[in-house]
Amino acid sequence: FHPNGRFQKLLKGARKLQSKKLQSATAGLALVALLALAPQNVDAASPKVDENTLKTMQSYNLQHTLNFGKLAVQDHQGRMKPMDTVAHDVIAKITSRSSLYDLEPTQMLLGMIIQPELYQNVPMIKIGHKKIALDIGLPEDTKYAKFSDFFSSKDGAYKIFDAVTKSSRKKPLEKTKYDKELIKIDERVNVAFMAYQGSLLRIYPKPNDANNKWDAPLDAIKSFPKEQADMVKMSISAYFQMVAQGVKTGEWKNADLALKGIRAFQKKYGAAVIPSKRHIEMEIKYNKLGLFSKLVPLYLVLGLVLLIFAFINVLKPSFSMKWIMRIAWSLFFIGFIIHITGLGIRWYIAGHAPWSNAYESLVTIAAATMIAGIIVARKSPFALAGAAILAGITMGVAHMNFINPEITNLVPVLKSYWLMVHVATIISGDGFFGLGSILSLLVLILYIMRGKEGNENIDRSIKELTNLAEMGLIIGLMLLTIGNFLGGVWANESWGRYWGWDSKETWAAVTILIYATVLHLRFIPSLKSNFVFNVASTWAYFSVLMTYFGVNYYLSGLHSYAAGDPVPIPMWVYYGVAGLFVITLLAAKNRKLK
Repeated sequence: FHPNGRFQKLLKGARKLQSKKLQSATAGLALVALLALAPQNVDAASPKVDENTLKTMQSYNLQHTLNFGKLAVQDHQGRMKPMDTVAHDVIAKITSRSSLYDLEPTQMLLGMIIQPELYQNVPMIKIGHKKIALDIGLPEDTKYAKFSDFFSSKDGAYKIFDAVTKSSRKKPLEKTKYDKELIKIDERVNVAFMAYQGSLLRIYPKPNDANNKWDAPLDAIKSFPKEQADMVKMSISAYFQMVAQGVKTGEWKNADLALKGIRAFQKKYGAAVIPSKRHIEMEIKYNKLGLFSKLVPLYLVLGLVLLIFAFINVLKPSFSMKWIMRIAWSLFFIGFIIHITGLGIRWYIAGHAPWSNAYESLVTIAAATMIAGIIVARKSPFALAGAAILAGITMGVAHMNFINPEITNLVPVLKSYWLMVHVATIISGDGFFGLGSILSLLVLILYIMRGKEGNENIDRSIKELTNLAEMGLIIGLMLLTIGNFLGGVWANESWGRYWGWDSKETWAAVTILIYATVLHLRFIPSLKSNFVFNVASTWAYFSVLMTYFGVNYYLSGLHSYAAGDPVPIPMWVYYGVAGLFVITLLAAKNRKLK
């Protein structure tokens, strides 16, 4: 970063190339703003249910169920949270949607607890495979099954028990789509059963417990001292009766009073761990807003539309980009502010830095990519589009089924200030590497577009993006190297050694060496070219992916999120690698710039 250093030379070169581009006015991204920021309803229509059943489901007073959602509860890991969070998690798990039948998650969860016999005959368990629908005696096009559909009407036998047992015993590489979906459906059925049984209602703090354990009503009645057990029995019975009365009569005052009684018990015996009112309200607001999921379409639409305009501008230099870039930057900053706000809220709720698990780290990498775009993009529509697209893809991956978005307590080794320093530095470096890689990929596409005879405007864009990509890699390598050293200090505090050739440590070192090589290829005369650099930069990102996904899910070690047999690599990965290989070959034909 010295005034006469490589980074400053690249920055000056990029600015010089940008200044040569023609600029004029247009408002082409106005439509993007409307599309990206407009409210979206991505859920399909709810399955059909008879009118009387739906009327009963809707009779749970919204205001009361929202108050029920504010009730403190302890999950199986010991984290304290509002019942609203439990409701969102349960409904999302069972239905694979955020809501069903136009009901709030708290309405559905309370109904499942109070009237299990009603909800067990409501189609709400997501069926994702035709064969499974046939296995339980339903038409193959069934999307949602009833809880009762999974059990024999003759003897109550669990219809898919044998199939689930067989699928569970298979090694991950042997499991078919049917096996995977069957296991998921079994989990959904079990979660629904836990809701009907009331075992998720861990709302009663155990008196004078050293570990501040909270129990569900039945467990509390069995294990608490007689006086407190009687109080639990009385309060939960009164609450259930008053809710049932409210459903029948529409009068919910008594149910509200019974709910206050449960809260009084919590405050008396669980004051040490019960969340504050502000904390509860903040988490409920976080659940309701769903900020991160809304950023996926914003980033992707912004990036793709801006990328189209950027290509048009390259092919037709007179095409206006002035107002397009202004609108794009506005949307970019709006998304970034929402992103950072979401991370801040999650940090407050969790009580620790929000990059402690797979979901949080992906969301943070996306934020780092946006920061990289702000630093590197400048006036380049390609760089801005690349940052937005990569952030959108990363956020999309974070919301895939195999990533758990729940806020969890930290494991002991992560309860350190080094979590905030080391992990944040590493993740930030990944964001810059990602931006550099996607810019290099765009350069390869421009090589294909330029043809053998070349195009002055395309060649100028190639040089500009190459400079920006190299700037991104320089910052990324610096952050990764610093983060690796900080990780060694943390490892010494946690495990008594600075370096142990753990899989994550090893691959982090490999990534450093790979990117150091990419950045120093220019010192080898035969490899000193924009084309070679961009090919190396594009393919080098696979080392980052290996360090993140490969180590976490395929290798064993102290940093792994999964253990045992490796899971199958998705087919789209192979298609992506093949496509990238084809792009590289096509670009190689036109690699000589004027």
